[in-house]
Amino acid sequence: MMTFCTSLIGTWANLACAALPIEKQATQWIDQQIQQVGQQQGWQSVSSSASVQLFNANNRLSPCSTSLVFTAPLLPQSPTRFPLVISCQSTSGSWKIRAQANVEIHLAAVVAVSELPAGTTLSAADVQVMPVVLKPGARVSVITQIEAAQQMTLKRAVTAGQPLTALLLSSPTLIHRNQAVTLVIQQEGLELTTGGVALQNGSKGETIRVKNSGSGRIISGTVRDAQQVLIRIIE
Repeated sequence: MMTFCTSLIGTWANLACAALPIEKQATQWIDQQIQQVGQQQGWQSVSSSASVQLFNANNRLSPCSTSLVFTAPLLPQSPTRFPLVISCQSTSGSWKIRAQANVEIHLAAVVAVSELPAGTTLSAADVQVMPVVLKPGARVSVITQIEAAQQMTLKRAVTAGQPLTALLLSSPTLIHRNQAVTLVIQQEGLELTTGGVALQNGSKGETIRVKNSGSGRIISGTVRDAQQVLIRIIE
C-alpha cells in the first residue's frame, strides 16, 4: 500500500497532489512503480505509458483532501496489466474504488539479428539489444542481457527483430542418449566414480536415466557437465 507524492514535503505539495484527478494521480503512481520494477529486474532505458479504467466510480465520490492510496499486489508479476485499488483516507470522508491499470512499457531487450530456426544454439552474432515495446497484457519475460541468451538453444524458430523470452530458450544439451558418461556416486560424504551410459539427453541440472556399465543397474542422476552425471545415494 503506497501513496503518491510520498517523496514531496510540505502542506502545499500535498494539497497540490490531492487536487489532481484520480486518473492522473494513478498513472503517475504507476509510472513510479514501473521504474522500481525495472530497477529490480535490471531493465535498461525504461519508460512507460499507463491508462486506468475505473470500476464502479461515479460522480458522487467526494473530493479527497489527502493524497490517494494505491494498492496493487499483482503489479510485480504482471506489470503491463493488473488490478488496482484506489482509496481515500481523508478525515472528511473516505472511499475506495477498484480499477484496472493498462501499461505500455518501453525497454531495451535482446532480439534476434536474423531469422533463426529451432534448435539454433545462440552466439553473440545472433543477437543484439534493441528498443522493444510491451503492449498492455503482454508477458514481461524478455531477455535483457546478451550474456543470458548466449549458448542457449531456441525451442522455436524466431524472426529477425523478435524479442527473445525465457519461454523460447532452453539450456543446451550437454549429454546425449547412448553417450558414455562418468557416474559420480555420492554417499555419506564419500564420492566414487564409475563408467555408465546415458539413456536420455540431458541439459545441465536436468535429471536423466543412466545405466551403470559394471552392474547393469538403471538409475537416475543429475547432469553435472558434458561428461559427468551425479548420483546421490541416500540411506
